[in-house]
Amino acid sequence: MSANGARFAKLIDLARAPSSEKRRDLLREATDLFFDTAAERTSRETQLFDDVLCTVAKEMQESVLAELAERFADSHDAPIQLLQDLAFNSFAVAEPILRRSPVLKDEMLVKLVSEQTQDHIKAIAQRDTVSPRVSDAIVRAGDDDALDMLLKNAGARIERPAMELAVDRARDNKKLHGGVVNRHDIPIDLLNEMYFVVEQKLRTAILDRNANVDPVELDQALTKARARMQARQAAAMTDDVREAQKLVDQKKRAGELKPPLLVAFYRDNKITAFTIALAEIVGLDYDTTHGIVQRADMEALAMVCRASNLERPLFVTLAVLVGGGQDAMNQAEHFGRLYTAVPVEAAQRAMRFFKVRKGATEQMAA
Repeated sequence: MSANGARFAKLIDLARAPSSEKRRDLLREATDLFFDTAAERTSRETQLFDDVLCTVAKEMQESVLAELAERFADSHDAPIQLLQDLAFNSFAVAEPILRRSPVLKDEMLVKLVSEQTQDHIKAIAQRDTVSPRVSDAIVRAGDDDALDMLLKNAGARIERPAMELAVDRARDNKKLHGGVVNRHDIPIDLLNEMYFVVEQKLRTAILDRNANVDPVELDQALTKARARMQARQAAAMTDDVREAQKLVDQKKRAGELKPPLLVAFYRDNKITAFTIALAEIVGLDYDTTHGIVQRADMEALAMVCRASNLERPLFVTLAVLVGGGQDAMNQAEHFGRLYTAVPVEAAQRAMRFFKVRKGATEQMAA
C-alpha cells in the first residue's frame, strides 16, 4: 500500500473507531492529513474526507467541533458539507466559519441568515466581503446590532433597495445613525433624509458631503428622492391633520398665511395647524416638520428658518414656544446665536431634498 493509501486508510479507522476518545484523536489526524495532501488530493479523496468527517463530527463535543471549525475556517478547499454542518451548529462552533470561510457561498449564507440566530447573522455581517444578496437578507432579518455591523462594514455591498430599508429603520433608531451617515456609498438623497433626525456632528458631515456633490449627481438624486416620496405617501391623513389643513388653507386663501400666524397658532394651542403652516412657509413636507416640532429640535428649526429667510427675532420666538416653559425663555440668547451660526448656503442646499419631499407629497394629494 502506498504512503498516501495507508494514510487514507485512517479515514476508515476513524469511521469504525468504537470510543469517542479514539475518534477524537483520529479526527485530528485526519484533519492534519487533509491539509498535508492538499496539493495532490483527488476530488474523490476530498469527497471521502467530507463524508467521513461529517459522520464523525456529529458525535463530537462542542469544544472539539469549535477546534475543527477554526482549523478549516480559512481553507479554500475545505470539505463543503462539513463546513455547512459546522456553520449551522451553535454559535460557539460556527463563528469562525461564518466570519471567514470562503467556501460558504451566497445561497448558503442567505439560508443561514434566515434560519439561524442573531449572533450568526452578526458574524456574517462582519465578513471581509458581503455580497448585495446577503446584505439584503441581513437588512431584512437582522436586528439593529446586526444591521449596524453591516452598515459599518466597508466590505459590504448594499444596493439601493436594501439601503432604503436600512434608512427607513435608521430614522427611528439613533444606534444606526452613524452607520448610515458614514457609509461611503449611500445615495445622496437617502443621506439627506437623515439630516433632521441625526445629531449635529452627523449633520455637519451631511452638509460637507452635499457641498462636494456634482450637479449632475444632484439632479439624479433629486429625481430619485421625488420617486421615493411618491411611493411612500400612501397613508391617509388623520382627521386632526385634515381639519388643521382646512384651517391653514383658509388662511392661505385670505392672504393671512404669513410668519406671524405661526406664533398665533402655537399660542392658541393649535399645534397641528402650527406645524402645517410652518411646513407651508418654509417649504417642507408635513412629516419632516412634525418630527422637528415633536422633538423640539432647535438646530433643525434654525436651519429651516435660516434657509427660508425668516427673520431672527421670529425664529427666537418660535424656539422659545417650541422649546417650552421658563427654561426656553432663559435660552433666548442662545437660540439667537444658534440661528446666526447656520450658514445660509449650506442650509439651502440641504433643504433642496426636503422641498422635493414636499413637492412629491403635494403631487400625490392632487
